[in-house]
Amino acid sequence: MQVLGIKSDLVRPGDDLVEFLVRAMNRSGQAFQDGDILVVSESIVATSEGRVVDLDKIQPGDLAISLAGQYKKDPREMELILRESDEIVGGIPGVVLTLNNGFLFPNAGIDNSNAPPGHVVLFPADPKGSAIAIRERMANGKKIGVIIGDSRTHPLRLGCVGVALACSGLEAVVDARGQKDLFGRELKITRKAVADNLVSAAQIVMGEGDEGIPAAIIRDSGVPIKEASGEIPTIPPAECMYIGALGIGPRPYAGGYDQLIECAGQAIARAYAPYSRFRVGAALLTKKGNVYSAGNIENASTGAGICAERVAISQAIASGEREFEAIAIVGDGCQPISPCGICRQSLIEFGEDIMVIMANCKGDALTASSRDLLPRAFTGKWLE
Repeated sequence: MQVLGIKSDLVRPGDDLVEFLVRAMNRSGQAFQDGDILVVSESIVATSEGRVVDLDKIQPGDLAISLAGQYKKDPREMELILRESDEIVGGIPGVVLTLNNGFLFPNAGIDNSNAPPGHVVLFPADPKGSAIAIRERMANGKKIGVIIGDSRTHPLRLGCVGVALACSGLEAVVDARGQKDLFGRELKITRKAVADNLVSAAQIVMGEGDEGIPAAIIRDSGVPIKEASGEIPTIPPAECMYIGALGIGPRPYAGGYDQLIECAGQAIARAYAPYSRFRVGAALLTKKGNVYSAGNIENASTGAGICAERVAISQAIASGEREFEAIAIVGDGCQPISPCGICRQSLIEFGEDIMVIMANCKGDALTASSRDLLPRAFTGKWLE
């Protein structure tokens, strides 16, 4: 197998990426052969799309400023991370781990490297569409594949390897289940990440710094060229080996339920807590869009007290509701309030994917799913 680097000038926002790559190939003396696979760096795809952002033009909101302090990030970049990601999973100083379209990305895929001073490059808007367009316009009668590639790290390992964001003309993942191993045993789990492995091979030549090689041709790989969907298969977080084994605990609130939190905060005023003086409000959002809110109810006989979450759930059930999207819980203490064990069990009775937003009156908030808060819960499945 050969990896042939394609050296180029800097791509600029608005450049026609295909024309840019054709010029670079001509200068490098390269031409496609049947079976070739072109790996293109995601950064030049995003740059040509105009996804380069001047940080001085970004006004961070209160949530971005708060999370930036927690993760030691530039608040402007944190604002972009919130805009570009589906969910904030967590992070360490300097890096925020996010979920976006089923992928885990540090900093929502936002890249400081290979960007002009004071700017960042966002994730490509449509990697799959770009892979298809590049292949259609550059093939010129040859049977080729195209991969849009990036880099990633493995848990507990130093160094980057390649990862495919989208492809065209090849299967990204090949199912090896059913094949035999060296001792004749049938493979039960194995799927080969073909596109990821090809990007890793290409990155040895393309590099990560000032090499100026944003694309490479992989020749004689033996990978069949065929029409394929271009999608990179993903699995749900709960089925991921790393996330499933380590768990995802409460993570920073990244927006989307501000009104629900406000409603829960207002419910604090209706709490009856003459003994502890610890008041809690809860607001439950159903999948029909209805909201039921309540405060906690204490009792001189401690065991007869009812948490705000269960009061809200009881109201919803009494009204005929059975499907819930999210619940916000606000306490008047110094930390975001977490539901007790009985409330967690009450929530998971009605779904393992209910979003739980835990907050305080100062605006600090965390989120988790009902499954996160009560793993391996006792549910109706155990009674079947």
